Amino acid sequence: MSSQLAGDHGGGGGQLIVDDDDRKQARAGVALQTDLAGPYDVLAVCRSTKVLHLAIHDITSKHDKYGDSFDTNSLIGEANVHCGATTRIPIDVPKDRDGIMLDATTADTSERALFDAFIVTRGSDQ
Repeated sequence: MSSQLAGDHGGGGGQLIVDDDDRKQARAGVALQTDLAGPYDVLAVCRSTKVLHLAIHDITSKHDKYGDSFDTNSLIGEANVHCGATTRIPIDVPKDRDGIMLDATTADTSERALFDAFIVTRGSDQ
């Protein structure tokens, strides 16, 4: 399914993994450093589970002696993504942000769940 989608403005995804801090859910996060400001849609798909939750935050980056780090700002979009179908999530990215953070979670701890998300122009027919 994800091969049929194309992100005009980038995208990302991956495998949702259980970490030692929270054994009750699996998680994957992707930071997209891209010049976005204004209205967009995030097209999200998943497989190998029933549903996952995708939260999208705008981010700012800062540089310190260890390199760049990202701070999440406001939640600009979220939805439950039912695997096997494409979910369109409208977002409005504020000016002067360094990109967005995609944070996918699921209660399915099998570590088989995968997700992909693509940023497209608001209302595009992709």
